[in-house]
Amino acid sequence: MRFASLLSATMLLATVACEDRNRDLPTMPTRVAPNQISAYMSVSNANPAVGSDLTVWVRARRGSAIAPIGSFTLRVSYDSTRLHFRDAARSAQGMVMANGAKAGIVVAAGASADGFKNDELLAATFTVKSSGALTGLALNVSELNSVAFADQKGAMRVERRVYRAQK
Repeated sequence: MRFASLLSATMLLATVACEDRNRDLPTMPTRVAPNQISAYMSVSNANPAVGSDLTVWVRARRGSAIAPIGSFTLRVSYDSTRLHFRDAARSAQGMVMANGAKAGIVVAAGASADGFKNDELLAATFTVKSSGALTGLALNVSELNSVAFADQKGAMRVERRVYRAQK
């Protein structure tokens, strides 16, 4: 009986610790210089269950001297044994097209005359096929331009870590 109580307490403590660790994950890169832009991915759930849906957002964090993004081309790579691409949401800021026909990669391109002012470039939904769903998620941005067609890629860095979505 005492062993069962100890085991229950240990499991409860581990669950709380995992929840705290997920809550403490940053929601975006913390620092961006005025003349820099940071592209990153955030996810709807840091530990999604098999069979559940997972939303992956590609976002940017612009420094104060960087104009809104006018157009972009990017790739989100993923482990197709762990995730299945379902679809990409429409953007309220401009036109975004995503192609997930090839397993393991989603290619997206977008353009907006007024710019993506909320800095959300892509919202893609996946179905989780196995544990470790976030393993293999990677972002590559091949084109990034301002609304005035200025190349912003030189001021950009792509974050390698995956962030938790803001509530």
